[in-house]
Amino acid sequence: MMTKITNTPHPMSRRRLLKSGAAAVGGALAAPTLSTRVWAQSPIEIVHWSWLAASDGEVWAKSIDAFNEAHKDKGVQIKMELVPEDQVVTKTLAAAATGRAPDFGWGTAGKGAKLARDGVTVPMDELAVESGLDLSDFEEGPLNAARYPAYDNALYLIPMDLMSLQPEINLQHMAEAGFAPDAAPETGEELIEWGKAMTRMDGDTVTRSGILMTGSGVQPTVTWGIVAAQMGFERASADLKTAAVNPEAGIAAMEWVLALFDEWKVSTRDVTDRYKAFGTGQGSIFWTGPWTLNGYVGQGLDFKTALFPQIGEKRRTYFEEGGLEMYVQQDKGRYKATMDAIKWLSDNSFEWTTVGRGASPRKSILAMPGYDTAGHPWNVRGAFIEGMSFADIYEVPVLDGPEFTIYSGGNILAKTLELVWTGQATPAQAMEQLATAWQKALDKG
Repeated sequence: MMTKITNTPHPMSRRRLLKSGAAAVGGALAAPTLSTRVWAQSPIEIVHWSWLAASDGEVWAKSIDAFNEAHKDKGVQIKMELVPEDQVVTKTLAAAATGRAPDFGWGTAGKGAKLARDGVTVPMDELAVESGLDLSDFEEGPLNAARYPAYDNALYLIPMDLMSLQPEINLQHMAEAGFAPDAAPETGEELIEWGKAMTRMDGDTVTRSGILMTGSGVQPTVTWGIVAAQMGFERASADLKTAAVNPEAGIAAMEWVLALFDEWKVSTRDVTDRYKAFGTGQGSIFWTGPWTLNGYVGQGLDFKTALFPQIGEKRRTYFEEGGLEMYVQQDKGRYKATMDAIKWLSDNSFEWTTVGRGASPRKSILAMPGYDTAGHPWNVRGAFIEGMSFADIYEVPVLDGPEFTIYSGGNILAKTLELVWTGQATPAQAMEQLATAWQKALDKG
C-alpha cells in the first residue's frame, strides 16, 4: 500500500542575496533505534522550543521523553518549552539578539528565509555529516525543500514529517446518503454531488455542511489555493520574477469557493471553529492535515480519509514539511550536541510519522516492516501517505514567503480574499490586489 514519495520542489532559481544581518545577531517509539553515537561526558541541557500544542504535541512530548530516558546516564537532556506558534518567530529573534536563543525548535520548510538571512538559524549540512545523519536516506524533494539556494543552497531544516491536505469524511453521513464505505469523490463534479447529498438544511439555512468551510480565515484561503493550483494558477513564476501567473484561473477558483456557499449551498459561513465542527458532526467532508488524526481517533469519531479530488486540470494539494532548525549560539560548542540530539530524534521518528502526524521523509523508515499498519488504521491515515505523490503546492521561498502561504488566516493573501468572501470585493479586484502585493514581495528577493 505504500506509495513512494517522489515529489520535488517547484523548480525555482533565486538571485544570491547577502547575509547582511548575520553580524547584527551575533517512543514509546516502536522503531529500532538507528543512532549509535557516543555522547560527550560533560553534562549539557539542550533547550528546545516547540509550538506543537494539539494532539500532535502529545506524541512529540513522548519523543522528547524517550530521548531523555535513553540518555539519562549519558550527560545530555532536552528541556522542552512550549511557545505559541504565532509568537515563536518574534521570541526567537529577540532571544537570538540577546544571545539567549534556544538550541533548536520546530520550523516549516520554505518559511525561514528571513531567519537564514539574518543568521538566526544555522546551516546544518556539515553538522549533519559530523553527527552521522545520513542525508542520502531522505527523499530528494523534501530535502531540497529545506534548502535555501539564495544562501549557498544550505540546509536550514532537518525534515521530520511531510504533510498534505486531504479530505476526512464522516462515515455515518456517508451511510445516510447511500454511499459505500470504500467510495470517495474523485472529481470536482462528484465532490459537489457528495456535498449536496450530505448537507442538511433548515429552510434556506445550512445546518450541516456537506463540505465543511468557514466564512473567513484559513479554510477558504487554503481551499482557494488548492483549487487555483489545480486550475493552473501559480502564485509566482518558476524564476520568482513574476507574480500571479494565469490570473484567470485564480479568479475562477475564487468563484468556485463562493459557489460552495451561495450556489451549491453545501457550506455555511456560520462555522468558526472548523475542527470542533467536524468533530461534532456539523460537517461531512473536511480537508485538513494529519495533525488532526490523533484527536479525532481518540474521541472515537467514525471517519475515514480519502485523496483530494481532481477539481481542475491536474490533481494537486497543499504540501507542508515540518522539521527541526538550529539557532545561533554564542557557545558554538553546543551545536554538536544539538545536532546529535536531532539525529537521534530523526532516527527514532517511526512513531512520530505513524501516530503524530505526516509521512516520513526518510526512505529507511518508510521501508520499515509494519510502517503501513502501525499507528492509526490505514483507512484513517493512508491518504496522508499516498497523497504525498501529488502534494506539490510548496511555499514560495523568498523573504516575504509567508505572504504567499495558502495555509494562513492572516497574511496578505487571506486578508485580500476575506474581502471576496464577505462581498466587499470582486474576484477580479482581489486578483489585481494580490498581483500587485506579491510582485512587490518578489522584487525584494
